[in-house]
Parts: sequence; structure tokens; C-alpha cells
Amino acid sequence: MSVSDKSGLARLCAFISHWARDKRGSYAVIFAISLVPILIAIGAAIDLSQAYIVKQRLTRALDAAGLAVGGATGQTTEQIQTVAQSYFNANYPSTKVGTPASLIVTPAGNVVTLSVSATMPTSIMGVIGINTLNIGAKSQITRMGKKLEVALVLDTTGSMGSSSKLTTMKTAAKDLITKVSAAAVNAGDVKIAIVPFTVDVKVGTTYKTANWIKWNWTTSKTQTCTGNWWSQVCTDKSYSINSSTWKGCVIDRDQDYDINTTMPATPTDATKYPADNDDCYSESLMPLSSDWTALKSKIDDLDANGNTNTTIGMVWGWSMVTQGATLSNAVAPANNLDKVIVFLTDGENTENRFTTSSSSIDSRTASLCTAIKAAGVIVYTIRVMDGNATLLRNCASDVGKYYSVTNASQLTSVFQSIAQALSNLRVSQ
Repeated sequence: MSVSDKSGLARLCAFISHWARDKRGSYAVIFAISLVPILIAIGAAIDLSQAYIVKQRLTRALDAAGLAVGGATGQTTEQIQTVAQSYFNANYPSTKVGTPASLIVTPAGNVVTLSVSATMPTSIMGVIGINTLNIGAKSQITRMGKKLEVALVLDTTGSMGSSSKLTTMKTAAKDLITKVSAAAVNAGDVKIAIVPFTVDVKVGTTYKTANWIKWNWTTSKTQTCTGNWWSQVCTDKSYSINSSTWKGCVIDRDQDYDINTTMPATPTDATKYPADNDDCYSESLMPLSSDWTALKSKIDDLDANGNTNTTIGMVWGWSMVTQGATLSNAVAPANNLDKVIVFLTDGENTENRFTTSSSSIDSRTASLCTAIKAAGVIVYTIRVMDGNATLLRNCASDVGKYYSVTNASQLTSVFQSIAQALSNLRVSQ
């Protein structure tokens, strides 16, 4: 063998030895082999993440359906099933990912259990033969069994006639009555009052012989002046309302009875409600009732006219849920009873019996709100586009019970939120 042959053989042996020791090429092979399960794992993560979203949507739609039927009484399982399915479909439309089966609704006493399953097509897991995922969701609604006395204190002043405010409020308020009334475990557990207000509140001419009506009174917001300008004598304007021509409205009582519900067995002059005709536009109030048809009819009859006095509306709302107050059929406070005022207005205070100063009237309302909350009444306030935001926010029992809307259409969701909070229904599972 020549020297050159030996040299070539040595180089060949050296190359083979180096190749055998070189592991760099093996990483590419290992990566290529592991790429498939890595991609499958990524695909599975994507599909499972989508499945989690579908499950959340299913659960939310189930909760909405459950809250809609959780208070149903006197209905068959089939009727409850139909209503629940309708609400579920509205909250889980066909455009959503996943194809749900029909709901399974099981009512048992104060508990309604709902369940549903859905089939979701996979995006990537099909490469390993998994083309669909089955997803299940369950919700349980429990009626808490609490009793409710609720006063809806509704602004019916002239400004409510604009921007669809009054129309939308009527629809939303009636929907609240439907939802809250359905939550009664026993007949009479839930009662609702309607208190429309402007500058005054209408109690109705039925009470023209009541001993708590004041027919002769004075007002400091309007004065009668006599004499020359340099020696004028001004006195508060006096009103004398004839019971035969009275339209049925009353205005603020003497201070400080204007911000409390005190009514002695034998009313003194200061505790009486002054009869008023000047701004008597409101529909008459309706004390606490479980006649849902009559309550909704009362709301349908509301009209918009007049100026704003939030104090008169609030004090009569308080009276409706206070045992022993004027025209009230409320019961005594109890641990299993919530007394609630839902107050709605769309403007600044403009006048009351005493003044046309907004700040002065606001001060009376603020003091009244403090007294109402101290009495244990839960207060929700709703500001519709205009009004004193600070006053209304502070009047509410807490910041979560204050709502401010910039468009009348938002009233629908506001009343739905309040109705759910009041409905005695809780998602328990």
C-alpha cells in the first residue's frame, strides 16, 4: 500500500470517527419527531380554551333562564321548561359557537335546577380523530323566601315626556313588577306601591273628608305685597282650597314634618298635608298591593307634566313602606322583610311649597334620605340623563344602588338589575 493510500484511509477513518461522535444532526431528527405532538398539544389548548368559553356562555344563559323561572308558581314543569328555553335561546343565540341540546329543567320546592349540554366542533384536534367536544353546564336557582315591600317613586314631570323617557320607564317598571312578583314564595310575600310625583303627590279626592288634609295654608315662595316700593309690606301668599273643587293633590307639610312620616292619632295643623290644585297633574298614588294587573295599569296611566320636587315624592314613598303612616298598609319591620324605595327622576329640583331655590330643596331631600336610610329602608336611586348626581348618589343606600343613565333605553337594563337584586332569587350553584 502506498503512502497516499494510507493517508486517504486515515482521513476516512477520522471522518467516520468524527461523524459518530457529532450529535448536532440528532436535534433536527428529534425535533422533527416531536413536532407532531407539540402541534397537537397547542391545538388541544386552543380547542379546550374555546370549550371553556362555551361553558361560561352556557352557564350565563342558564342563570338568566333560571332567574326568569325561579319564582314561577302554579305552572307545570312543561310550562316552566318552555319559558326557560325561551330565555336561554335569547341569551345563547344560534350564532354562538357550540350547538346546545334542549334544557333539562327540574323544579323542586323552592329550588329550580337547570342543565344543558352542547357539542362544539374542534379546530385542530381533528387531526387525531377528535372532531367534537361535549360540554355540559348546570345552574341552580333558589328562592330565598324573604318578604318585600317596595315603593316605586316615579318622576312624572314635564321633562319625562321627552326622549322616550316616560315610555321606556313604563315598560321597564312593569317588567320589574313581573320579575319581583314572581319571587313570592307565598301569596302576599311581595307587595309594591306606586308613587308618581311632580311638585306634589296626588292622593285622590276620595280623601277630601280626611282629618289630615289642610285646606287653608300659606306659602313663602309667593308673596303678596302692598304699599309703595319704599314702604312695601309683603306677606306669604295664602291659599284656601275648596274641597268640592279639589283635584286630590297635596304638597309639603310644615317643616320638619315635610321630611318624616309622623302622623298623630289626632292631627295637629302642622302635621296635616296642605291641599294643592296649582300643580296637580300626577296620577294618584297606589299603596302597597299584590294586584299586579292593577299596579301595571297604574303605570300605564302615568302622564308627564309639571315641575320637580323630589322631597314630596320621597317622603310619600317612605310613608308607603312605613307601618302606621298616612295611607300605608305596610307591616312592622322584621328580619325576613326588606323595605325598599326605588326612586327615579330626570331633573333638578325646581320648586316646593316653600321656595324655588334648587339648593334649598336639595337640602330637604338630603335630610330626608338620611332619615329614610336610618329607618332601615333600602334606597335605590336612578338619574335619567339630568338631575343632581351628587344628591342622588348620596341618597342611595350605597354606590352600587345608584344608577345614572345617559339614554332612556338604558332604563331597561337598570330596572332588570334592580329586579334581580330584589327578586329573592339567588344562583346557588
